[in-house]
Amino acid sequence: MRSKIGLKVIGTSLCLGAGFVFGYQSTAKAEAARIFGNMTYFTNSPYIAEKVTLTNGSGVVWVDWDNLLHVSLWYEQRYLFGDFNRDGIKDVAVLIGESQGGSDNEIELAFLINDGKQFVHRQSVYLGDSAIVNSLKEHGGKIIIDRFIHQEGDCQAGPTKRVKNVYDFLEPQPGDAISFPSADRG
Repeated sequence: MRSKIGLKVIGTSLCLGAGFVFGYQSTAKAEAARIFGNMTYFTNSPYIAEKVTLTNGSGVVWVDWDNLLHVSLWYEQRYLFGDFNRDGIKDVAVLIGESQGGSDNEIELAFLINDGKQFVHRQSVYLGDSAIVNSLKEHGGKIIIDRFIHQEGDCQAGPTKRVKNVYDFLEPQPGDAISFPSADRG
């Protein structure tokens, strides 16, 4: 996450401060939470709910089948900007969590592409169940993530295998990224 942010998105009130003074950094984080914590995201559980709209950072959709199935999403309070689709307009990538209950706690990288009016969730990358993200960095329109994931013998809450991967919106690796149709965005 970068503290020096200067971005204006037409059609939304996203104008995150320069970040040179602590107050600006706090303002930027609060504004990011307001915007990214109140967006609609596609889920990895379309059989339960295709998408969930967050309110104040989280959201739940229950299936009307004796209320036994649900999908929960939440904004992880981490984001970074970059031109991920290489069109000259700044986009954003955020971390979101998703669960269908129990000890399931999937962490995902969500690419929010700027269509000139608003950010739209276009692609997600699964980072792991209970993954611990150490750092997010942007370089040349790609995202570098350093994190801990599970390996054999790890308990559910304690992944111990450290990995560093590069993710590219334009060249998703098979099995890593799920793209969503732009016609269905709203």
